[in-house]
Amino acid sequence: MVSSLDINCSEFFKYTEDGQILPTEVLEKKTAAETTIEKLDLNIDKLQNMRCQEIEAILDEDFEDLTIDDRKLLLDGFEQTNDNGQYEEFCAVISYIIQQYI
Repeated sequence: MVSSLDINCSEFFKYTEDGQILPTEVLEKKTAAETTIEKLDLNIDKLQNMRCQEIEAILDEDFEDLTIDDRKLLLDGFEQTNDNGQYEEFCAVISYIIQQYI
């Protein structure tokens, strides 16, 4: 299983624009990712729908107009904590998706 306390835990997963969470293709991490997804039921419809809504909110029609530099700034924003020291909800998902467009 992948621990959310592992600073590199996001490297174990990839995401689709329809909200699915998938294991990485990196062999050393794939089994742990598959086990985590299965045991924690991370692909239930509710979670997929929540992730999908967040992705759609970011990839709105204005996203296409952003320059690469603007997309990098947006990505940086999701990789930083807010004033309360917390990350935005689904930040790993959104960061992964934005990176696919850079």
